[in-house]
Amino acid sequence: MKSNYNNKLQSFSTLSLTELNAKASYLKRIDTKFLLNGKQFADVLSDLKNDFQVLEIKGKKIFSYDNVYMDSEDYMFYNQHQNREKTRTKIRTRYYVDSNLAFFEFKQKNNWITSKYRYEFPAEEHGFMTKGKKRFFEWVWQSTYEGAKAPKITPSIKTTYKRITLVSKDASERLTIDFDIKTLDLRWDNTSEVNLKNLVIIESKTLKKWCKSCEIMKTHNIQKSKSCSKYSLWVVYSWLAKRYDTFKETMEEIKSIRMDTLKNRTRDKSSFAQKQINKKEVITVK
Repeated sequence: MKSNYNNKLQSFSTLSLTELNAKASYLKRIDTKFLLNGKQFADVLSDLKNDFQVLEIKGKKIFSYDNVYMDSEDYMFYNQHQNREKTRTKIRTRYYVDSNLAFFEFKQKNNWITSKYRYEFPAEEHGFMTKGKKRFFEWVWQSTYEGAKAPKITPSIKTTYKRITLVSKDASERLTIDFDIKTLDLRWDNTSEVNLKNLVIIESKTLKKWCKSCEIMKTHNIQKSKSCSKYSLWVVYSWLAKRYDTFKETMEEIKSIRMDTLKNRTRDKSSFAQKQINKKEVITVK
């Protein structure tokens, strides 16, 4: 699948990381998410090339990401999303595997608007809290929650995936496209990694409620995902959530995508088996 995406990306014009940061860093933005299967995304990607550029760094257009999310012992941040609170927090360390860079990130959503605060730290410190991260977290927390004491947080969920980043040519929108998604619960021993095969998550980041990607998705009959906090989904799929009714509709979408994958594999195997039978029959006739 990765090579197929790479081939389609060859027709895109490119931009550098410096250009992306200058044109579309969007640390304050409106986020909109879409859930697709691999085939749908391949079709959508063809329609994005006229209006979007792809991020390219040292000849690469697809990059590996490694995230470790932090939460309180009772999963306060997950429950903020589950309970549909207007003010919601998400904390993680993010490791950019290809460039060996790491950042501590504090994401805050208030109604429609998401703000992100972050700072760079040594890559070898990825995945756990340090004194510097703790101080930064507490400072942003108290600024956001009017002096309230910050909760104690520790690593909870690890996710890895591949990402493509697109920026609209008019610089009004940035798209992140995540696939090959895997997630792992970090708080229990002997847990198995969950592989969300064939799931593609497209996230639009813009200052407007309607954008070019929304128009393109509409032509493919792909609806916005109603409740799609990626961290919250990883908590649910790791069997850590006591309640998850907020995300049931999204989980049904993902289930449908995963079932399509199984059906396609069954069809492919049947087709391959039939071809082998036909091939043997031809040989026998000769």
